[in-house]
Amino acid sequence: MSKEKSYKYLVIGLIILGSVLRLTVFWVSPPNNAYDDHLEVIDIYTQDFDRPAPFQCWECYQPPLYYYTGATVFSISKILGASQITSWKMVQAINPLLSILLLIIASQILLLFKMQKIVNAIVLSFIAVLPRDIFTAAMIGNDYMLVFFSVLAFYLFLKSLNALKKGNIVWQWFIALVLAAILGSLTKQHGLLLNLFPAVIFLLLIKKVYRKMLYWAIPIILLGVLCSLLEEIWKYNQTGHLLVSNQDYFNYADNQYPGSLKKVEFFTFRIFNLFQDPFISQSTSASFFTELFARTFYDYEWRFISPKTSWFYYLGFIAYSIGLIWFTFFTIVIASWVKSNKKLDLKINWHSATTKLTPILLAFLFMIVPFLQTLRYPYFSSMKSMFMLSGIILLILTLGSLMKNKSFVKRIGAVIIAVNIIYGLVLVVSISIYVNTSLNHLHGPLWPIP
Repeated sequence: MSKEKSYKYLVIGLIILGSVLRLTVFWVSPPNNAYDDHLEVIDIYTQDFDRPAPFQCWECYQPPLYYYTGATVFSISKILGASQITSWKMVQAINPLLSILLLIIASQILLLFKMQKIVNAIVLSFIAVLPRDIFTAAMIGNDYMLVFFSVLAFYLFLKSLNALKKGNIVWQWFIALVLAAILGSLTKQHGLLLNLFPAVIFLLLIKKVYRKMLYWAIPIILLGVLCSLLEEIWKYNQTGHLLVSNQDYFNYADNQYPGSLKKVEFFTFRIFNLFQDPFISQSTSASFFTELFARTFYDYEWRFISPKTSWFYYLGFIAYSIGLIWFTFFTIVIASWVKSNKKLDLKINWHSATTKLTPILLAFLFMIVPFLQTLRYPYFSSMKSMFMLSGIILLILTLGSLMKNKSFVKRIGAVIIAVNIIYGLVLVVSISIYVNTSLNHLHGPLWPIP
């Protein structure tokens, strides 16, 4: 069997592995195990499918798409005769199913970048075992639906660019892209950022060679932006607050640490504290970058594991060590790319530049969301890497496209893939083995089943 064919099967295997990891955590974790009580909102929607006021409950201010979807799944399950707990489990299944589709779409994005199969496998191994992605996909909540639409929008953006480069009519891809941006906006507030993708395509159409396409592009993008903004306009009319938050009406987070912007550490990274204590504590929860790092690579705010089990202290050490390996690897990738492009090419390839720079910019915008949230509400619940998960995945995919099939990739690529696979398996197997003990000692509550 040729190496190309072997790597093709490896990519398929990584998609299957990632799917199994997510479905396993979904299966062992009850539907009421989540950071916030999204079950309450879905229950309100199921009553008569009318939208509640933004201040009716803690999460009622969220955009409606996920909750209408959850309410529909719950209602259909009940009609089919499922029990209450089974119906909620079906609602919980929405996100892991989206995560499996995300892995497939991510693999298609890598194919559009036309990279070597070994590079595809390396990049996909990062996404397949990314702990923050696995944990978010296992929970009832609207965060993962935004991640899905972000990656789908990236795929549609690349398809639009490729069609534009070939001089083909791109209206079908452009309409699909605008629709993905609208759906993302109706899932989470910062889904509005997805409008950057169609905006860039629109700007490219201003070029003389494409200008005829503006006749249909202008009404489409205007309609898309309007539909995306209608959600925030409605909430502003309801509340008088621009980009309203639940914390404008509830003080549930007031007792969280650090509690004051003066106490938030924006310039520290307490990795040694994490090695000593891998779980959320006052020694690390005020450090902005420590929080984001810990929540990305481990169950820092323990929702699936528990400090009561000593093994999870050792696993935390492993998790953060692997996180540092990831950072080192991508630093080498960036440095290698910069070195190979030292000579400034004055003749810029617009297609290549747009393909790389747009998702990197969008990833950066997603990554400053927790920063802005922390400025507004200086509590550790604002420093969630879940808020920037879309950006993390977009960045992994884009940085992966910078990899060249050079010697260092060949030398350490197989090792990186193996390390990622082993860590993903050990993490999920550990969660499964100790789940009954862990659920009795979670950092937050198991929410009441409506």
